[in-house]
Amino acid sequence: MLSHFDLLAPIYDMFMKPPDPLTWRDLLELPAGRMLDAGGGTGRISAPLKSYVDQLVIVDLSDRMMKKAAKKGIANTVRADVSRLPFPGEIFDRIVVVDSFHHFALQEETIRDLSRILKPGGLMVIEEFDIRRAAVKGLALIEKILWMKSRFLPAEEIGEMAVQSGLSAEIRAGEDFEVRIIARKSTSSSWRSQQPTRSGPVRYPRE
Repeated sequence: MLSHFDLLAPIYDMFMKPPDPLTWRDLLELPAGRMLDAGGGTGRISAPLKSYVDQLVIVDLSDRMMKKAAKKGIANTVRADVSRLPFPGEIFDRIVVVDSFHHFALQEETIRDLSRILKPGGLMVIEEFDIRRAAVKGLALIEKILWMKSRFLPAEEIGEMAVQSGLSAEIRAGEDFEVRIIARKSTSSSWRSQQPTRSGPVRYPRE
């Protein structure tokens, strides 16, 4: 059975705001080595950043979305559940998750597994729509009506998940209705010995 995203794949990029590669280059502190785009779909965000990384990998559950990514020159596409990623620990220098976290069924498990594969000193940026805003609450309702099984969380809750997974987390305002969670793994951290712990404050931007 085709998913919502398999059906949307042919027209998805047409209805999404084009990203600013320089903004994302700076947010992700590129250049860097290996980068994962988790729930990356068509590569809308990460494809323009290929030249800033040694290797780019997209993980998604939609084959049709990843075929679109492949047409943009992204050779490494992996069909997998983001809560059980088929990678060894500590291999990615950067991880980006844009407009997809609310679609993940197992959100806490996903954060833990993303933390596991992030290298010590690595950086993860999660961008989500800010559920505090009325327009985003309307979007959440529409996705619920469409049976998309979306679960929009406050940024503080996502940041707390990152902290509980051994990362530090800072929350920044996005450009429009988005909010960004900037999560880092300490250079002394290791997933092999990691226990749920508070490794840094979750900070929220002032209005």
